[in-house]
Amino acid sequence: MPWRRRFGSWLLAVAIVIAAASAHADGREESRAAFRRGVTLAQGGDYARARDAFVEAYKLFAHPSILLNLGIARWKTGELAAAEQDLVRFLSDDGGASAEDVASARSALSHARAGLGTLRVRIAPSSARARATLDGQPLALVPGEFVEVRAVLGEHQVDAEADGYAPKRQPVTVATGATPTVVDLALEAREGARAVEPGAAPGLPPEGMSRRHVVGWVLVGAGGAGGVIGLIAGLRAQSLSSDYNGAPPGAQDPKTRSDGIFLRTVADVAFLTGIVSASVGAYLLLSPDTSRPGAVRGVVGPGYAGIRAVF
Repeated sequence: MPWRRRFGSWLLAVAIVIAAASAHADGREESRAAFRRGVTLAQGGDYARARDAFVEAYKLFAHPSILLNLGIARWKTGELAAAEQDLVRFLSDDGGASAEDVASARSALSHARAGLGTLRVRIAPSSARARATLDGQPLALVPGEFVEVRAVLGEHQVDAEADGYAPKRQPVTVATGATPTVVDLALEAREGARAVEPGAAPGLPPEGMSRRHVVGWVLVGAGGAGGVIGLIAGLRAQSLSSDYNGAPPGAQDPKTRSDGIFLRTVADVAFLTGIVSASVGAYLLLSPDTSRPGAVRGVVGPGYAGIRAVF
């Protein structure tokens, strides 16, 4: 029957949501394992492998506390621009960080910035769908506007191209100081070629709720829906049971009994699923998102820049 298929589809969807919540929890534990591995490697001076472990931990569970260690590891491996991004994000996102962790982040950030300068890059003509790279790494351009790019002090190479235009390469030296180095490249159209007009430039989506809260609210909603469906199915099963038991012997409809048993089963499953979903959702919404460390930390550089041991 169609309504049986709808009930079955709903129960399957709830099961998928519960499985996703379990996978989310598993991801956090795997993230912690990668994080602890990174701490051990950093304390042993192997910052390159520690960086990889922290990257893995952050991919598995994007907790802001990981960014402190990732930023310090990247600073130690010379990835200063990425280290700056990680540490700035840690300072802005991890509002519950301890004073010592904040001091560590600020110290590492100061050292990373000492080796960085700023490039201001613009590619003309603005009507072209231009693409540019800095030492082979893509740059996010804004048509007709300068964009600022952080780069390590020293020699670099900017390459620019666009459909219908001849590519252009420009060496550039990033120097220390507050004045940015300007790269203003004008591409020349190929003979007989036609420039391609750009489409709408994609923007970055605004940051919303954490995945933990999204999953939590979905599960709470699924729990409420399960309770409603269980109530409706239970009332209908009770009505069919009354109809079947109230009929004279020999006039009882086997289909009425079969439907009643099915609906009673649906009610039981829906109530159970609703309770489990709502419980897991409430746990994700109400439980602390992290435990603050009070454990050992290993110093990896001058100042306060120390590895956080737990997230």
